[in-house]
Amino acid sequence: MRYEQVEGRRAVLEALRGKREAYELLVAEGMQPAKILDEIMAAARARRVDVTSLPRREIDRLASSENHQGVILRVEPYRYSTFKRVYQELEKKKNPFLVLLDGVTDPRNLGNVARTCEAAGVDALILPRSRAAPVTPAVFHSSSGAVENLAIVTVPNLASVMRELKKLGLWVVGADARAERTCFESDLTGPLALVMGSEGEGLHRLVRESCDTLVRVPMLGKISSLNVSAAAAIIIYEALRQREKL
Repeated sequence: MRYEQVEGRRAVLEALRGKREAYELLVAEGMQPAKILDEIMAAARARRVDVTSLPRREIDRLASSENHQGVILRVEPYRYSTFKRVYQELEKKKNPFLVLLDGVTDPRNLGNVARTCEAAGVDALILPRSRAAPVTPAVFHSSSGAVENLAIVTVPNLASVMRELKKLGLWVVGADARAERTCFESDLTGPLALVMGSEGEGLHRLVRESCDTLVRVPMLGKISSLNVSAAAAIIIYEALRQREKL
């Protein structure tokens, strides 16, 4: 039986609330009572997931990270959505909002971007199948389980997907440090696809050229760029502010 381990209390709770099949919950003995632990146990009971109590040292040995917080959930491997399914959902929406990542290979960055997308109500996150981090347990943990509630798609070619999104009427906006306008000066309302590149390389040439426009995050200090997850959070929430008139 193939499975992945979800570790950390918030991530485990979100996984138990999600759609993936859960096989076993491992819990460290002797943990102090906490509301989130009660919620985890209740969710496990509701789904009839086997619960096994183990000594803390055994949980430490089985865990793949140091941040397991005494709980490990064994679940089926992550299920990606499909572009066809996302496309069909977008056709029904009045004002869709997507995020595309170009060449982001750090699992923590992917997890943090996914967490922001889910929190901001982004409809889907699209990743290339190569030169990009896949959704792994490390990504799940970094996102605090947000990937369980967000449609994530992998595609062979981002530029071709961008062309398809344009046919649906989405305005494709790329984040680029050399852009003339900042995200605060740009119109991010309406159907939108935001494309973020890696911190080192930025957007690849063909992806950049496929964008309708480019925006940047203003940098007033001595450093030249932000971590991609930080930059994505700023632009996503600026788009949310404009779209919702917050």
